Amino acid sequence: MADAHILIKGNTAQIGLPGGLPVHVKAKTSSRFIQTVKVTSADGSVDLRFTGSGERVSIGDATITGQSQITATFEYNDSDGTTRPSALRSGGPYQIGSYNLMVVVAENGDDTDYNDSLLEFSWHTPR
Repeated sequence: MADAHILIKGNTAQIGLPGGLPVHVKAKTSSRFIQTVKVTSADGSVDLRFTGSGERVSIGDATITGQSQITATFEYNDSDGTTRPSALRSGGPYQIGSYNLMVVVAENGDDTDYNDSLLEFSWHTPR
C-alpha cells in the first residue's frame, strides 16, 4: 500500500494505485445536477466515464488491474447546463486488515457537503 496516494490539483486527482492488483472503482452521486467523473491512464488502457444525477445513486463501477497511475477529472452541469469543474477533497489510503480504501469526493458549490460525486477505490492486499 506504500505506493497508494491521491494528489488533488483543481478538479483533477492524480491517483497512485498498487501495481499488479485488481482495484475496484465505484462512482456515486448525491446531487440534482449531472455529475461526470472521467478516469484515465496515460497509456490509454484505462478510459472510464461515469455520469449521472440523483440522491445516493450509483453511477458506475469497474475493475482496474495493473495500473499504478491514473487521473480522475470531476465536472458537473450547472442549472444552465454549463459544464463546470468540481472542488475536490480526498481521503486514504485506509487499511483495515487486508482491505484498502481511498476516496475522492467532489462539491459543486450548492452546499458544502462534498458528496455531489464520489469516487472510491478498494482492493485487498495479498497476505
